[in-house]
Amino acid sequence: MTRPVNIYNLSRIHEEDPFNIVERHHSQCKELLRTQYHEIESLRLLTDELLKNDVTIADMDGFFYSFQIPQIGKEFDLLKFTDKLCLNIELKSVSVPEEQILKQLLKNRHYLGHLGKRLRLYSVVTDTMTCYKLSLNDELIPVEFDEIVSSVKRIFDDYSDTIDNLFRASDYLVSPLNTPARFIQGEYFLTQAQEQIKKNILNGIDAAFLGAFFHLTGKPGTGKTLLLYDLAKTLSRNGKTLIIHCGKLSAGQYEIRKEIEQLYIISAGQLRNDDVSLADYNYILVDETHRIYTSQFEAICDSVRGNDQACIFSSDPEQILSNAEKRNDIVNKIKAIPLDAEYTLSEKIRTNKELHSFIVCMKNLNHRARVPMDYSSVELNYANTTQEAQSMLEYYRNKGYIFINYSKSNYEESPYSAYAEDFDTHHVIGQEFDNVVMLMDSSFYYDENGVLQGMPHPNPDYLYPNLFYQGVTRVREKLAIIVVNSPELFRNVVSIVKPTES
Repeated sequence: MTRPVNIYNLSRIHEEDPFNIVERHHSQCKELLRTQYHEIESLRLLTDELLKNDVTIADMDGFFYSFQIPQIGKEFDLLKFTDKLCLNIELKSVSVPEEQILKQLLKNRHYLGHLGKRLRLYSVVTDTMTCYKLSLNDELIPVEFDEIVSSVKRIFDDYSDTIDNLFRASDYLVSPLNTPARFIQGEYFLTQAQEQIKKNILNGIDAAFLGAFFHLTGKPGTGKTLLLYDLAKTLSRNGKTLIIHCGKLSAGQYEIRKEIEQLYIISAGQLRNDDVSLADYNYILVDETHRIYTSQFEAICDSVRGNDQACIFSSDPEQILSNAEKRNDIVNKIKAIPLDAEYTLSEKIRTNKELHSFIVCMKNLNHRARVPMDYSSVELNYANTTQEAQSMLEYYRNKGYIFINYSKSNYEESPYSAYAEDFDTHHVIGQEFDNVVMLMDSSFYYDENGVLQGMPHPNPDYLYPNLFYQGVTRVREKLAIIVVNSPELFRNVVSIVKPTES
């Protein structure tokens, strides 16, 4: 849990290795961040100038240095708080364009605004001590260093607790499907990795004269859907844009389709309709492409080649739900196309580390975390009967959890038919929720290698472990598992959270 430091004392250390060791020890930050020499020098120049202006060493206490919002990766150089104020100082070792400074401070306002404090947002170019602040009118205003001095002195009753409690990733994560209004209004920022991939794809589309193909991949929680929809929103300003969603459309998708001009969203199933002509669009983006039928995939490729369109496929081969999807092997078909470029999102931004580690261990009991995890975001429950399980589900629903049930067969009775779900696993494709509760029973077991397996589903095309993985990876903050009348399965699941013996 990150703690504040005294920036003067820290700035007296000039060498990189000792600086980073001491900073991490004092702040107790778990992230393996490394401060470079020019950043250390910039901090030293700032503190020296503060000292010249009668700011005491004690005044420089209580700063959070180089703090990153968990999961989001948004970093602040210097933060300091009181009950009512928040001071943010960004350091630049050399001059940069003012537009870049303004963009950074506007982004900082977005991420700090939810604290409900009065914000003082500054940027200091330390080689010249040129100072700027962000005004209430979102303007970048040059200020004298005296104003920085005044702000540092004013915040003397500093916040000494851990900063992590002030920031929740779910306060910033925007899902186009679950929070469409925020997406439509642009109340979100892409991560640095997403921004770079977006820039590369748009530049690639600009450079392409004939049909162009791009492939975007990533595991659950890496931000593929937001990036794809952001790309579609950007492209729709320049021409008719079609998103093909390989799943069932949600209310959020209908809202986006209604509000954004020249952006159309259909399900892959609608490609069979005579009134859908792929040739009508300039840009075609396919979400969850690994689920699409081979004939539909080939029709899209033929249209892109024949009509000089640009196409972006988004996929995650780990989210295969059925034997048919496995046989179709669409991801390898995408890779066989002469792609203009392929990009992979690797950093988890939706799921916290503990949840991600627990889900990985659920798939394979041998994949233990390298560092101890407290798994406080996971609750494990055992129900002896269906009635007990239903009571527990009601308990979690009342606490704001979403119950994701397993997709059922249209013809055969499912062991989960007795439970009325909020969503089934096919209706949550691409969506995300803060809190999720899921059931497991004797339909699941672990094999001799500790790998999660499933009994045959009433629909022989569906795979229980894959349906489970689809549902459990929709969670952002808290996960509850209810194991129903399956003691051995429960013992194995419980073993994941068992503390390691010293």
